[in-house]
Amino acid sequence: MDNDKKLVTQIPLTRLWKDEEDVVAKRSRYLTTENIKQVLKEFPVEFVIADIGCKLQWIGLDASFDFWKTELRSHLINDRDNIDLDQFPDNYAYVASQWFGECQNMIILLEKHH
Repeated sequence: MDNDKKLVTQIPLTRLWKDEEDVVAKRSRYLTTENIKQVLKEFPVEFVIADIGCKLQWIGLDASFDFWKTELRSHLINDRDNIDLDQFPDNYAYVASQWFGECQNMIILLEKHH
């Protein structure tokens, strides 16, 4: 199947892709709000949203800080073992994880729960 037609079918993801290529990277750790604040201070970040039934949505470097401020900060799950969506605006939230591999930029995957 062409990458530009792939949809997220399960969470957690085991691999990442872009429309034009597979992304060689692996999950290294799960992140909290404090972790992401620190990473954003130190590195350029690409966020990737994984939502079941949808294509992966890549948030580029130029939009990552605004995305953090306007969307992610209020919807970030800090305890992935105890998810209560009623505590988040609009009853959805993200589990964040950092991925490393053959990537130019830091990748933070956001697996959406709703």
